[in-house]
Amino acid sequence: MDLTSHPAEAARRFAADRRGAVAIVFALALIPLLLAGGAAIDLGRAYLVKSRLGYAIDAAALAVGSSTSTDEAELEEVMLAFFEANYPASELGVPATPVMQLNDSEVSIYATADVTTTLMNIVGIHELTVSAETLVIRETKGLEVALVLDNTGSMGTTKMKNLKEAAHIFLDILYGNEEENDLLKIAVVPFAAAVNVGTGFGFLKTTFNAGAYSPTTWGGCVLARGNTRDRTDEAPINNTTKWDAYLWPNDSNNRWPPVNSSKGPNEDCPVSLLPLTTTKSTVEKKIDSMFSDGPTHINVGLVWGWRVLSPTEPFTQGVAYDNEDFNKAIVLMTDGENFISSSTYGAYGYLSQNRLGTTNSNTAINTLNSRTTTVCNNIKAEGIIIYTITFEVDSTTARNLMRGCASDPSKYFDSPDAATLTQTFRAIGKELSNLRIGG
Repeated sequence: MDLTSHPAEAARRFAADRRGAVAIVFALALIPLLLAGGAAIDLGRAYLVKSRLGYAIDAAALAVGSSTSTDEAELEEVMLAFFEANYPASELGVPATPVMQLNDSEVSIYATADVTTTLMNIVGIHELTVSAETLVIRETKGLEVALVLDNTGSMGTTKMKNLKEAAHIFLDILYGNEEENDLLKIAVVPFAAAVNVGTGFGFLKTTFNAGAYSPTTWGGCVLARGNTRDRTDEAPINNTTKWDAYLWPNDSNNRWPPVNSSKGPNEDCPVSLLPLTTTKSTVEKKIDSMFSDGPTHINVGLVWGWRVLSPTEPFTQGVAYDNEDFNKAIVLMTDGENFISSSTYGAYGYLSQNRLGTTNSNTAINTLNSRTTTVCNNIKAEGIIIYTITFEVDSTTARNLMRGCASDPSKYFDSPDAATLTQTFRAIGKELSNLRIGG
């Protein structure tokens, strides 16, 4: 049939012919499908970049906000360091540069990034620009910290050196380049089987006999108080609530006079504690003066760590517990476990003197452990944060005791060697620095 002579019939047949129609429809539909898929991929990637961008500037702003520095160049370095640590440009493949503005107590950071498109490029959309911004108010809270540090004989020369080095790093983190900060107060409480409160201490019982120390003088250590007062920060108001002076008697375990470095009424009495101070160098000197000697009464060191933070006497440098402008924390470090015997003298005298309600060594040690737990709980009840550290400790009992004493499991650190001890003090220092800003 000649289609040219019957055009109407030819049109009817062409319209009825379905061969190849599916392929044409599919080809036409494929274009928007590909564009939609490409848009989903490109937009998803842009969303990821924006999310990481926001997280990075938030971290950078908080770091700047927590810094006590007022130098803009230093704060810029802090901002960039935290931004780059949280925005891995090399992994994301999208470079970004944050811009910081400081306005009195406000820290604002703004950042943009251009995300190169893939399939959206087909329709002329070559890149997607994403941005993020954040604002932080710099408000530094006050912090009071008591370093309660083991000075017992087992610390020896090497471990004591390691402790001092780690403690100095801790101070460097908290103080930064500052020598003094009115919103940062630190105390040091060296402990063995007793704590030295200093010879200027005015709350000894009136029965104190200075002549009993002749030919020397009282060194500053005190005995533990009775009637559960060895587990509280109760202020001394009369002879019942005051402390007895530490006096190792002249006996077969400690023959004196003469008095020398290993004999005398003050034997095993550690260096005096340092009440809260705002001056870094004062804290450093106290740490450097520490030496190792004597057995371990962890509860005694801990309760005096509490007392230097307490607003009540005998030390009143601490702010009130309900002062919302300050946080309080104790960092307790020990290299051993509680111990008492009839040949070692301490805050409870000799074991044979029955000041712990028993003359049995194992029972007495269990009592010391129990009192340590009680002191921990009493401190935490006042809202004081407790960090605990065991240093080269093999005793499961000691590790469990310190783990339970900490404010939560994340605040207990077991340090099997000097390197780990340094890392521990560094980690606690950074956490306390952040606490000054965040809570």
